[in-house]
Amino acid sequence: MKISFECECILLQKTLLMFCKDFIAEHKDCDFVVSDRKITTQKPLFLIGSHINLPFTKQNLLNLLEEFYSAIQIKPSVQENLEKDSLEKEVLALIEEFKKDVISLIRSRS
Repeated sequence: MKISFECECILLQKTLLMFCKDFIAEHKDCDFVVSDRKITTQKPLFLIGSHINLPFTKQNLLNLLEEFYSAIQIKPSVQENLEKDSLEKEVLALIEEFKKDVISLIRSRS
C-alpha cells in the first residue's frame, strides 16, 4: 500500500506522515491519495472528514486506510468479471448465429 498525502492543514499533514511513515509515496507512484479537501486526481481519494472523522487514533486511521485499499483493489476485479461476462455473452450470440447459418445452409443443399 503506497499513499500520497496532500493536505491543506499542515498539522494534519505532519500527523498523517508520522502515523503512516511506512506507506509514504510520491503522487505518481501511489495507490491512492489522502487529503483534507476534494482535489482533482486520477488516483482514488481518501478524504479526511468523509472516510474518517477528526479526531482519530493511529490504529483507527491505519485500519480504515487498509479497508479503503482493499476496496479499491476489489473494484478492478469486479469490472473484469463484468467484462468477461459481457464478452462471453457476445461469443455465445455469435455461436448461435453461426449455428443457425450452418443449419440453414445444410437444409438448403438437401
